[in-house]
Amino acid sequence: MNSDPFTTLGVDRRFDLDTEDLRRRFIAASSEVHPDRFTDPIEQADAVEKMSRVTDAFRVLSDPELRARALLRLSGLEAEGDKDKLPPDLLMQVMEVREEMEAAIEASNRPEMDRLRGWAESQRQQYLDQLKALFENELDAKSAAKARLELNALRYMQRMLEQLPD
Repeated sequence: MNSDPFTTLGVDRRFDLDTEDLRRRFIAASSEVHPDRFTDPIEQADAVEKMSRVTDAFRVLSDPELRARALLRLSGLEAEGDKDKLPPDLLMQVMEVREEMEAAIEASNRPEMDRLRGWAESQRQQYLDQLKALFENELDAKSAAKARLELNALRYMQRMLEQLPD
């Protein structure tokens, strides 16, 4: 999505958003542009496009990772070179935990899977907290680079959580 999801839903450009306020704004915006409100085919087609933008904006702003990526993009400090860069030592740590995870899954070891889920959720929350702190101030090149590292690490934790059976 190339538009500004913050503008689309009328919220401030910041990482720390009130999810209930965001939901209310989504419902209000949706009710204004919903295609069922229009009878004219041209107006309906326009409403479908607007509804798509509103839905996309809500999807992006509801997801902390996508919201952070949108903030980076909108700041003009997004750089492709750091797309896969990770904080020091994280890759080795994740590889070790993945081995433990695969062994626990293979053995159907529920207590070990729960322990690993707890670890990954804790790590994920730490990265979210660090992103929140970074986005509290105006981004510069250094803080944007740090935010990209945190986002990449967050993505690793999220994928790990998705791969653990419920």
